[in-house]
Amino acid sequence: MFVIARSFDINRPGTPVLKLHGGVLGGVLKKGVLHINDEIEVEPGLMVIEKNQKVYEPVKTHIVSLYRGDYSLTEETPGGNLAVETELDMALTKADNLSGRIAGLVGHLPSTVNKFKLKIKLFKQVLGSNENLMVEELRVSENLMLSVNTSISVGKIVKINKDEIDFELNVPVLYFKGDNVGIARNIKNHWRLIGFGEIL
Repeated sequence: MFVIARSFDINRPGTPVLKLHGGVLGGVLKKGVLHINDEIEVEPGLMVIEKNQKVYEPVKTHIVSLYRGDYSLTEETPGGNLAVETELDMALTKADNLSGRIAGLVGHLPSTVNKFKLKIKLFKQVLGSNENLMVEELRVSENLMLSVNTSISVGKIVKINKDEIDFELNVPVLYFKGDNVGIARNIKNHWRLIGFGEIL
C-alpha cells in the first residue's frame, strides 16, 4: 500500500520525446514491497461521467524506477519518502492530480467505498481558529471534511449512535480498518479541525 502525497511531471519544457519520463508518484510505502516492472493500480483513480453520474475508474501502470532521495533502487520496503516513476502520461500526474490516492499491486487493494463508520473523539475547542470556539455536538445531515491517509472527502452524517457515526462520502476513498481520520467542520467558510476518528 503506497500512499500518494504528491504527483509530478518531472520533464522540462522542450525535452526530446525519446528522453521523456513518465508520471512520478511521491509518497510513503506503508505495507508490502515494490519492484521495478511491477504492475500497480491507483485507486480511486480518475473520475469519468457515465450516465450523468460521476464514476471513478482505477488507473493501471508499471513501475519504471524507484528513488529514495537521490538513490536509485530496484525494490522498496516501507519507511520514509519514496518517488515512483511510472509509465503514466505526465498529464495525469502533473500538479498533484493523483495526490490523495492509494497505489498497490494490481488485485491487492481493497475496493473503494462511498460510506463508512467512525468511532469519534471530539476536541473541546476548535483548532486553527483565532477565536476561542467550543466544539458543538454533531448533527445528522451535517457535512464534515474527512482526511483519510492523504485522501480528503466531504462526508454527510447519516446516523449517530453515541460516539459511532455513519458517513456517506462525496468522493470515494480507499481505507483499511483501524485507519485514523481527521474531522473538520466548516466554520465561517473555513474548515477547522474539531476531532478525529477510527474507522470501524
